[in-house]
Amino acid sequence: MTLVQFLDVVRRRWLTITIAVVVGVATAFGVTHFQTPEYRSTAGVFVSVSGSDTIADLSQSNNFSAARVTSYAALATTPEVLRAAATAAGLHGEDAEIADAVDVSTEPDTVIIDIGATATNPDRAAAIANAVAAELIDAVARVERGNGTAVIRLSVVEEAIPAEEPFTPRVPVNIALGLLAGLTLGIAGALLREVLDTRLRSIEVLHRMIDTSVLGEFPIDDTVRDHPLLDGTNRYTPRAEAFRQLRTQLTFTNLEGSSQSLVVTSARPGEGKSTTALNLAMTLAQNGGRVLLVDADLRRPKVGDYLGLESRVGLTTVLARQVALDDAIQTVGDTNPLSVLASGRVPPNPSELLGSQHMADLMRELERRYDYVIVDAPPALPVTDPAILGAICSGVLLVVSMNGHVRRADVQAAHERMQRIGAGVLGVVLNKTPLQRKERSYYHYEASAPLSESPRRVGRARARRSSSTTPMEETS
Repeated sequence: MTLVQFLDVVRRRWLTITIAVVVGVATAFGVTHFQTPEYRSTAGVFVSVSGSDTIADLSQSNNFSAARVTSYAALATTPEVLRAAATAAGLHGEDAEIADAVDVSTEPDTVIIDIGATATNPDRAAAIANAVAAELIDAVARVERGNGTAVIRLSVVEEAIPAEEPFTPRVPVNIALGLLAGLTLGIAGALLREVLDTRLRSIEVLHRMIDTSVLGEFPIDDTVRDHPLLDGTNRYTPRAEAFRQLRTQLTFTNLEGSSQSLVVTSARPGEGKSTTALNLAMTLAQNGGRVLLVDADLRRPKVGDYLGLESRVGLTTVLARQVALDDAIQTVGDTNPLSVLASGRVPPNPSELLGSQHMADLMRELERRYDYVIVDAPPALPVTDPAILGAICSGVLLVVSMNGHVRRADVQAAHERMQRIGAGVLGVVLNKTPLQRKERSYYHYEASAPLSESPRRVGRARARRSSSTTPMEETS
């Protein structure tokens, strides 16, 4: 994983990391809060040799003292010395058990013994350290005296005093450790989730999966649920501009000026392929071209409902030779009208109908009449209809939702299914992508421009059109 990929994981999994950090700090704070404060005091004892008059004697005395320091440090923690120290400090019962409260150490290259004591009371800690130092001096005097005067002499050079601040808990250290532990666990959890997560979340991952171009990116728009179609009320939105950019991309991919028949599909339902096909067709028509939108989703047709058109007459009735093509085509809008071929009645055998020779002949006729034929097809994985349509059309636009619910394997499987049957995937259209702050500011400014009225819908089909339009959620 590169640094850029790691930072991308941190950016997308920031909530996991934040929760882990908060839990780590809160745990450290809780442990610190309920931990009993302990105080520590230290007494220093100096070891020397008496009766040293010459320089040679002093040198030998220092070497002798240094050799004895370690033994005296061990003597300070013997039960005899500790019992006497506890009695001298006025401790009784359980408080007299001070072995765990006392620690003795020596400073390197010195003859100083440090006697430390820890207790929940600062005065008690100082009393224990001083008592152990005093008892150690007496014990060494008894041991070294022998039959004559003691050669070794111990003296207190630093008396233990009550501490003003507790030795433990150390609040800043504990909080820092909790923060570090939480951050470490958070990053580890984020990386683990990234490894186990099979959903598609970035364009980089998409490029590694399938070798195709991204022709358009449609940003997240909270108004899509109530206003799925682009009209005069939302022509300056980022979503509308994204469709115009897609129109430009398709224009440059068709430099020869021949007719283009494009199948619009997705891997799974709910990625927005129907509204993408609708708005793409409307955007192409606004440019003055001859555009036909075909509702070939014969299992869950949506075009007629979105546009308020009669859906019972359309593609299936034309293929069944029940209605002539000219009579089945309806139009939407006065200026630069969009032609629409609705689904017709839902057939019992959609795949067989779409794979018939009559369907292939119909597509050749539609390509002869129109500059663009946009075909709204079912999702690619549940059924084979999109692959069948892709084989008789110029290309396929694969709509991929970037809302974090689409699985990578589904997108890859849909792409591979198209390629196996010979349907050329022209490119990928990303739907529901996050909009950058700079872009939001730009389009908020553009939205202040005057808006034109919505185009009036004019139908010229012989079939009766429905009387009202029901706003629908972008689910197909």
